[in-house]
Amino acid sequence: MNTRVPHSRPPHQLPVRAEAQRWLVTDLWLDDGVGLIGGEPKCYKSFLALDLAVSVAAGSPCLRQFPVPRHGRVLLYAELDLHVITAPTVRLDLPGDCDRLQQTIQQLKPRLLILDPSFV
Repeated sequence: MNTRVPHSRPPHQLPVRAEAQRWLVTDLWLDDGVGLIGGEPKCYKSFLALDLAVSVAAGSPCLRQFPVPRHGRVLLYAELDLHVITAPTVRLDLPGDCDRLQQTIQQLKPRLLILDPSFV
């Protein structure tokens, strides 16, 4: 018995639509993508996040290998004494923090937003 719905296919049979993919960092991070940088402690996650940030802001290749087709502003929260986001905490479960973060994002319109609480 064929259980396939008409006009459907398994995911591995879908055509590759490279023209529809818009990369923020080619072959590494999609434009408008949401993701996590995860791994064991001290395996350079924060370094990768900073490299992404600098590459997007400067338009230089990330990790000296992955091109940035269109560069732009980056907003970084890293719990350091930098003049980036200077709030002592940004808690996404608190409506007030979310509102302030949303206002900052709307005002600055960053190409990339990095929230990295691992900087201590």
